[in-house]
Amino acid sequence: MDTISWDSVSWEDGGETMPAVCPACGDAAAKPVRLKVRSPWPPNPVQSLVVCSACGTAAYPTLTQPPYEAVFDPLVACYLEQNAGIDSMARVLSSVEPSQVKRYLELGCGYGLLLDYARTVFGWQVRGFDPGFSAQEGRQTLGVDISHSYLEKPEDAGEPHDLVFCSEVIEHVFDPISLLALLRTVLTPGGTLMLTTPSAGAIHAGTRPGTLLSLLSPGYHFVLFSKEGMETILRRAGFADVRVVDQGHSLLAAASPGTLSVDFDRPYDRRLYRSYLETRIPTLDPASPLGLGYRYRLLKELTHAGDYAAARGAADQVAEALRLRWDHLDLSDPAALLAHLKAAPVPQGVEPYHATAPFNLCGILYFHGMLAWQLDGRRDLAALWFEASALAGERMRAALHVIGADDGETEELSWRARANIPHVLAWDAPDRAAGGAAGLGTLESPLLRERIPGDILEDAQRKIFVDLVNLGQYGAADRLAAAVEAALPESGAVLASTAFALGILTLNHRKAPRSAAAFFGRAHRACLELPDRATAPIVQALVWPALFHQGQALVNAGKKEEAGEALRGLLKPEAGLPSVSLDLRARTELLVRTQRLPT
Repeated sequence: MDTISWDSVSWEDGGETMPAVCPACGDAAAKPVRLKVRSPWPPNPVQSLVVCSACGTAAYPTLTQPPYEAVFDPLVACYLEQNAGIDSMARVLSSVEPSQVKRYLELGCGYGLLLDYARTVFGWQVRGFDPGFSAQEGRQTLGVDISHSYLEKPEDAGEPHDLVFCSEVIEHVFDPISLLALLRTVLTPGGTLMLTTPSAGAIHAGTRPGTLLSLLSPGYHFVLFSKEGMETILRRAGFADVRVVDQGHSLLAAASPGTLSVDFDRPYDRRLYRSYLETRIPTLDPASPLGLGYRYRLLKELTHAGDYAAARGAADQVAEALRLRWDHLDLSDPAALLAHLKAAPVPQGVEPYHATAPFNLCGILYFHGMLAWQLDGRRDLAALWFEASALAGERMRAALHVIGADDGETEELSWRARANIPHVLAWDAPDRAAGGAAGLGTLESPLLRERIPGDILEDAQRKIFVDLVNLGQYGAADRLAAAVEAALPESGAVLASTAFALGILTLNHRKAPRSAAAFFGRAHRACLELPDRATAPIVQALVWPALFHQGQALVNAGKKEEAGEALRGLLKPEAGLPSVSLDLRARTELLVRTQRLPT
């Protein structure tokens, strides 16, 4: 196999066209070529991706059926250890009221992880279809009902199902309208079909390299639907009620032969996911890819939730599981582990990589770094963990590139790990932290020669800036202020916190009270515009301090009339907002009285 990476993509100007029938809307006109990329399957032909001018759906018209039945073991291990987004898929299922579902069918269920989740958490009767190798192994390991075959006719599915789910399946299908029509026949009259699939709207050069390559998946994906294309094909397949949401890089679709009863905004209770992991982990061999993968997912879940003490116990379980197969990866010594990764040769394929490390090593090291930082207060060790995490992630992605694959989460964690290295310096070496943050935009990754994605760069610089301001390190923070101000969003919690920090810096360091008042005003308005302003933590923390500091800054600027008007809102707060603390009210009243402000 040849190595297929993001820079193997050749973007075309649309001047070349190819004959092709759109799989979504049926348009038969010649279609412009959007890009070309080589297939990972020998003899590595160049595949042209064309885009339908009528509905925006993209497809590889010359692609032939890849050998899904022959997917080899290391890719299954990659799925179990790292790729399988059980929580993301479970969130989709939460769009449906669980009590409305008795029988659940999943097409392309793979190992059957979501079948097991639905059976364990909701008590549904579950069944899956998948011709791949992993389906056989999952059926044996988890004891779920999986037919190791394609679904070809309604009778294969048995009784009608209340819910059918296809997660990242339809993009592989060469005759998607026939499949959708078949799925409609296996639903109950009021049943629901749900699908997730990559979005054609993300096919552009601005998409992160790891995400773009996963989305394109040359040699594997046949069709990439647009929102309009997905809506069209579902109606062409006979569904009466259709709903499609473009989530940026993916589409979420629901359809019913009757009337839909789904709520894409229904809150997902992550406690169900945590409970599922805790229930399943003791039943799984820790040395197996599934056992390690579930232990890692619990570590990730607990760390994201801020339950660092429990995450430490999960990290110990991960370390023990790692020792059972890769005893050269010593998680007790991050410096030695980093040295090992630097000295190791670049893996030349998926199998050689997996012989030396698990596919989730990047994440394992990243969350060890978070615990060293947030739980242990060992920022020196955290920096070592983050450096090792970034390198481990690149090594894993380089191995996947050999088969034309990539992993978006690993790409993100690798870059966030690199961004955290200057962040942890903010407390002990603020000038180095600011310099490191400023230099992130020009940093090139050592193996893949990539640059940090813009959204991660902006987020990292903003967080480092805010922490430097909160630490009183105004000189260091000022080095980042211009970039942070240029990246201010139009609204939201991020605007509130960042504008407040800019106000503090501008008032106390730049000595520009009029400009500082404008920043505080933006922070206050951002709090008021949040839909959950009565309960949002950022509103609780900043809505009144922002208004007080706006008033103080206006006083310093000699604008007493405007200061009084601002502070009037604090002394007479409108209904539906958090209460003003007694201390802040007293400080406000003192300012009004001593400055004789009109309120």
